Amino acid sequence: MLNNAPEDKLQSRFFVDQTRGKSDRAVAIEAIVLLDMHLIQLLLAFMVRDPAEVSDLLGEDHPLGSFSARIRAAYCLGLISVDERDDLWTLKNVWEFFIHQMEDISFANEPLRAWCQMLKLPIRLMYTNERHTERRLFVFTTAMLVHLLSMRIQQAEQKRRTVPPEFSLIEHLENEP
Repeated sequence: MLNNAPEDKLQSRFFVDQTRGKSDRAVAIEAIVLLDMHLIQLLLAFMVRDPAEVSDLLGEDHPLGSFSARIRAAYCLGLISVDERDDLWTLKNVWEFFIHQMEDISFANEPLRAWCQMLKLPIRLMYTNERHTERRLFVFTTAMLVHLLSMRIQQAEQKRRTVPPEFSLIEHLENEP
């Protein structure tokens, strides 16, 4: 399960360690896969316990089957913050650029460079007097989002939705003054 705090710290660290020696394209693709897994877990933790219905909602080619839809749902349900949402969108843009470009590109290429410079979490959490490469900003943001989403999963479990009882018209009418 993704919501075990020590395990999540290891996942963040593992992701950072796994980026060494990999191409920028591979890093971007792996980041989105990891973040998507966490978004799925976040939504699962919040939704009613009905595996068939939830699967029909979250599965591929279903309403919440894309990374974009999951970002939007998590935000609209109040499960992630504005900055988390914005950084997820930015990382998604980077990922899409990498998967649609056949030539050899890196985080230093435009518009990837500009997008990485727009990430909000590094501005709040990294030393600003240091110069950070765009790749480092991307990796740092991914690792932080993994950690933050893990904490959000724990919060969502405490606020899990339940199916309400059925209304009874007769009981309702009997209780009216």
